[in-house]
Amino acid sequence: MRLPRQAWLLAKNDLRQEFRDFELVATAGFFTLVILVMFGLSFASLGRSVQPLAIPGILWLAVAFVGTLTLTRIFDRERESDTLRALLTAPVDRLAIYIAKASVTLLVLLGCSLIIIPGLVFVFPAAGVMFDHPLQTAAVVVLGSTAYAAVGTVFAAGLATSGGKNVLLSVILYPLTSPALLWALLTTRSLLEEHPDMSIFLLQMLALDVLLVSLGGWLFESVLVGGNTSTARARGRRR
Repeated sequence: MRLPRQAWLLAKNDLRQEFRDFELVATAGFFTLVILVMFGLSFASLGRSVQPLAIPGILWLAVAFVGTLTLTRIFDRERESDTLRALLTAPVDRLAIYIAKASVTLLVLLGCSLIIIPGLVFVFPAAGVMFDHPLQTAAVVVLGSTAYAAVGTVFAAGLATSGGKNVLLSVILYPLTSPALLWALLTTRSLLEEHPDMSIFLLQMLALDVLLVSLGGWLFESVLVGGNTSTARARGRRR
């Protein structure tokens, strides 16, 4: 039980600090509302028959944008207070750090979805299917957001000590998360169209999540330690 306990304590510490200043949550929530209003005004006149083509794109673009905003800040406290090296030397499993950071990112993305899905149902009549099938909707959102967080956390760790991390993360993140986002988009469209093979789409997304989380956990330590070591060497040369 050591690994789950360490991950829980790290995630709880991040969440406690976040709810203390409420900066990331407020920014992500406001950004989600802006996306919803902009896309709602742009596509509200679409006919009901073509709305299922637009709704998945709005949902997962919002997740992608809010996810990037979250991932650029997920290691900010360690970077600004220079505690990342102290965290690495502490008796903490590196996989617990990955699970904690990915979990915090996932929670922010799910909070974003709690805002945008009711908004989509309010703006687009065709999105009412999401309320008719709440379990399937929740499964699609959780699985798609998990895939995004699993990939994004690895690269956010690698760029945690880089000066141009915000630009580099966006350049790297979108191409690598595109397959997961596209599959989530197709699954969401199948949900809106009430496809009879919806369970198959969900199982495929679950398999993709297992693959990405396993791969992310395997790569996380080398990416995090490698990025921190190279930065430390660069600082040593400047001195």
